[in-house]
This record gives sequence, structure tokens and C-alpha cells, in this order.
Amino acid sequence: MNELMLKLRNLKVIFPAGEGIISAVEGIDLDILKGECVALVGESGCGKSVTSLAIMKLLNTPPALIRVDELKLDDEELKDYSDGKMQELRGKTLSMIFQDAMTALNPVMTIGKQIDEIYLRHNKMSRSEARRLTVRALELVGVPEAKSRANSFPHQLSGGMRQRVLIAMAFACMPKLIIADEPTTALDVTIQAQVLNVLSDMQKKHKVSLLLITHDLSVVANMADTVYVMYSGKIVEKASKRDLFTRPHHPYTEGLLGSVPRLSDEHHHFIQIPDSVPHPMFKPKGCYFHPRCRYATKECSEKMPPLEKIDHQREVRCFHPLNLGGKK
Repeated sequence: MNELMLKLRNLKVIFPAGEGIISAVEGIDLDILKGECVALVGESGCGKSVTSLAIMKLLNTPPALIRVDELKLDDEELKDYSDGKMQELRGKTLSMIFQDAMTALNPVMTIGKQIDEIYLRHNKMSRSEARRLTVRALELVGVPEAKSRANSFPHQLSGGMRQRVLIAMAFACMPKLIIADEPTTALDVTIQAQVLNVLSDMQKKHKVSLLLITHDLSVVANMADTVYVMYSGKIVEKASKRDLFTRPHHPYTEGLLGSVPRLSDEHHHFIQIPDSVPHPMFKPKGCYFHPRCRYATKECSEKMPPLEKIDHQREVRCFHPLNLGGKK
């Protein structure tokens, strides 16, 4: 039986805003098995990054108001952990790779010193031993001339090299779970592929659990085992990667897949999802996706569909799921 690394139940995150509230995350559940790569997919504004920051307990409270029934990492309950206790876990047991390396790294410290601090914070060792491990970590992620590059400041490195440094920092203490929040957003396509290959190789080699947050389905196709599709703060579909790509059940998933160009598509057919994700303060009644859905009925505009199990691996939040003998 596969063991759970992360068990998240009924996470809710809201932000007070003037006379109203912003519902960023609305009661989501998330499971990640040991050694598994899980992708959390959706457009910008769906609540993916807020989810990751809530798991890391990096949201300021206030202004954020967070409620969660369970937040277990390797069967250890974290929901009531103080910031001090979380500091002990971050970097050692639970790590995060942020979107923009230039803002994630300290601009006035060399990259070597920043990685050294991780080893010194979580292990009893000398500075010289920490630096030896830092150089090794940089070598593992493919940084050339790692010993001399360790003395460089972030602005002296390319975007791809800075992202490799963040990966080296995340894997430094070989944590149980790493969260990668759009880790290649600011990079060009060629460098993106290199960085993702490094991340995937490290994850598989060391059998670390990975939560990959992205809007790029080509990244999901190459790396993920299980995929959660998120829309406007709610999970709308969960499936294995293969099932999701071959038989999407939710119209939103169909739209995401249909908007990606494929070399095998000789007719160049694309599905365009109209409009955009609703403002989190002004969500529509019923299914949040119904104003953009070409299959929507009156029922969709009146009630929120529940997230229902299709089989032991698949879940979908839709009154009229696709590819189940109904709509195609």
C-alpha cells in the first residue's frame, strides 16, 4: 500500500477586502504519496500559489484567515505548529522553490553563503564542512565551476543558473516534500527544459515527494504522476496524468488541453476558453465555471456541483462530466 507524504483536508483561505472578502481557496483536499510528483494546474488567479503558501505556513495571519481540518506531513500534524516549529521544518523536512529567483535570493549575500546557512541551521557542522556540501549541491544541479560560482552574487548569474541555485537550496537537506511554485516562469523555453530536467532527475533520484504548481500542461505531461485541476479556489478534477490527458472529464480541463498546440494535430483545431477566471470577490452563483462553459445548463447556474468520485483514482466536480457516455 502506498504511503501518504502529505494529507491536506478542507483548506480554506480568505482575505478581508474593504466591505467584502476574497475567497482564495475554498475547502480543497490534496494527497501526495511518498516519492510522487503531483501537479496542481490552473490559470493565474485560481488559488494555486495561495495553497502552496498555506501548506508552508508562510501566509501572514492576519490579513489571511486560514482554516484547515488536517495538514499532515508524513503523518505529523502541522496545522497548530507555531512559526518557531515551522522554522525547524522548513529547509530540512519541507522546502519550496519560488517563482522568481531574483526576489527569492538575498541580493547582498553570495549564493554559497545562502546555501551554507541551510546546512548550518539544520546540522551541527563547521563552516568548512557546510561549504563542501554547498559546492556538492551546486554540482548536483549542474552549476559549472561550482566552487568559484559559490562566491558569486545572484545578479552575477543568469536566470537559469539562479533557478538551479534555488533547486540546490531546496534539495540541500533532502527534505521529504518539495513545493515548486511555477519554477520556470521567468525563463526562456530552452532554459526551462534544462531546469525542469534537473528538477525531475533530482526528484526521482532521491525519491522526494514533489508538489508542482504550474499552468503549463507540457510540464505536467513530462513530470507529473497525479494531476489536480483547480479553478477559482476549488478542485474541479483529479486524475492520473494518463487519464487526464486521454479522457478529461471536466469542461475546464478539456479547455486547458485544447488550448495547447500539438504536433499531431494536422487541422490546427484549438479550444478557446472565453473570458477569464472570475474575481475572487465576485464569483458567480452555482458552478464557478458555468459562464465560460459551452456545456452549461440551468442547473449549473443555480447549484455548485459536488466533487464526486468516478473511480478510485478519478474525481470530478461537474453535473455533466465529459467522456462518460454523455457529452464527447
